[in-house]
Amino acid sequence: MHIVYLVPILPCMQQVQGTNDSSIVSKLSMVNAGYFCDPYLKLFVTKSSRRAPIINRGYYIRVKAVDHLLSAFLQCFSNQHVQVISLGAGFDTSFLRLIGLHGVQDCHLIEVDFPAVIDRKLAHIKSNSMLDNIVHPLGSSYNLIGCDLRRLGELQMKLAECGIDSNSPTLFIAECVLTYVDVESVNKLIGWVSMSFLNSAFCTYEQIHPDDAFGHIMLEHFESQGCPLQNIQVYPTRAGHWLYLVI
Repeated sequence: MHIVYLVPILPCMQQVQGTNDSSIVSKLSMVNAGYFCDPYLKLFVTKSSRRAPIINRGYYIRVKAVDHLLSAFLQCFSNQHVQVISLGAGFDTSFLRLIGLHGVQDCHLIEVDFPAVIDRKLAHIKSNSMLDNIVHPLGSSYNLIGCDLRRLGELQMKLAECGIDSNSPTLFIAECVLTYVDVESVNKLIGWVSMSFLNSAFCTYEQIHPDDAFGHIMLEHFESQGCPLQNIQVYPTRAGHWLYLVI
């Protein structure tokens, strides 16, 4: 395992880190309700909380959608060396499930998030023998990068240091991440991916439809938490997200 740190995050993004803590508790609630099997989530949660059924169902759809695309990608390139880069990974356990439950091999796994989040994730891994026994044998095939996604040049540099291969089949995952980043930075990031990784796919799962009843409540919630959704008005629909993926 290779850990890479960059410069400290900007103060205005502190609140965004908190969405990781809320998300992981909601995912665990969904798992505890029997929607999905994940024995690793509980190891990243200090205090669990039971969410409302509608929240459990929403997180089940979110986790199942990303898991389905990740599995399809690996199956499509089952005889090749592949790379999976999770942007804003937080405490996500997809890679742990791949290795611990499915024994996936010949895959370079990279997780990117703020340095403070990476620090905390690493602490959880090192303090739990179950997690450490999965991660430690992976060596350089599992990398954690502390980086602000708005600093594209630094991200490119650190990915290169991890031995990323732009010619290998590569899946980028952004699960409820890009919506917290300004539009210009998101467009630059996706533009770089599309130009540099010609044999790649981009899986994004983001909030949409800000103008319906649920959307209004959602916007108010994130505003109150100090982490407004910065892209949702520019790309408010599924079709809109498709447009920024082909910029």
